[in-house]
Amino acid sequence: MSGRRATDAEITAWQEDGWVLLEGLVGTEEIDAAEEDLRLLFPSPEEYHADPVGVTERWQGHPKPKQEDYVWPEDGPGFRPEQQRWMGAFPFAGRGALSRLCVHPSLVDFAERALGSTDIRLYQAHASAKYAGLTNYEQPMHTDRNHSWLPAGTRSPWWNIEGFLYLTDVTDDDNPTRLVSVRDSTAAAENPLAAQYGVLLPGMEPDLYPLERPAPGRRGSYLAYRSDVYHRGAPFGSPHGARVVVGVAWKHAGQDWIGYDTQQSVSTSPAWTTFVEGSTPRELELFGFPAPGHPIWDEHLLERTALRYPKLDLGPWRANLGRPGSQAPP
Repeated sequence: MSGRRATDAEITAWQEDGWVLLEGLVGTEEIDAAEEDLRLLFPSPEEYHADPVGVTERWQGHPKPKQEDYVWPEDGPGFRPEQQRWMGAFPFAGRGALSRLCVHPSLVDFAERALGSTDIRLYQAHASAKYAGLTNYEQPMHTDRNHSWLPAGTRSPWWNIEGFLYLTDVTDDDNPTRLVSVRDSTAAAENPLAAQYGVLLPGMEPDLYPLERPAPGRRGSYLAYRSDVYHRGAPFGSPHGARVVVGVAWKHAGQDWIGYDTQQSVSTSPAWTTFVEGSTPRELELFGFPAPGHPIWDEHLLERTALRYPKLDLGPWRANLGRPGSQAPP
């Protein structure tokens, strides 16, 4: 696999500023190799912009508008359902190249070093496409409260990594996320409304918005940010822009209050079976799959697992049966 290792300075930037853009973390050739899988999820920008109404009807039919508790004004920042119209969940259909990007060694290495542990879990993995002209993509400054039952952790080991792997080049015109360093948002974060709702409209903290920085980057870049970082989506700067990313987020194992995508709910899909059968024990462990040596494993379970995943090499699990500490409790 191509790609690079995050520098120590980039790790420090994430830990101390709260966010970092890892330019070209994954090689563009690997991103391009996933194009065939991607086209099963979303129309290409050229296809969409040639006929937005017709393409939407062919791909999605006539989706019923979502009922919202609050309808945001058409102008200005807001969270509009259409901003998330084009989504796709892991494991992705196709040859598997797109799914494999979620466990790319460069991403895993960054997550381990940033969180300071190898006992981590990948808790979010889904693709998103945004096309200029579909809706107003401008959002208010916010933190992602929908990743945890609790307010965001602000210190190790209670923080988690949220992030986007860019599948398309994201220019300044292509809706790059805007973010504010945690160094600059300390006072704003103490705003009672921010603490209650996680949202800061421009009139609530007017000094915060000028401190935002966009994060454009070429495909293969990874934008990583802490859960306490204020950020927002912004309007497209051109009528034919598009931004396609995979949301890939990480946490420490055992932090059950943090979560997003539940892969077990799709564990009966052929795409999941294909992913498992092409994975290493370490890659599966990132999803909570018991590692070799875990006390759950015995010969009977291995036999049943072999029936469920016929092409999975269970050699590493068999080799660790009977290892000290691997016996199930009485």
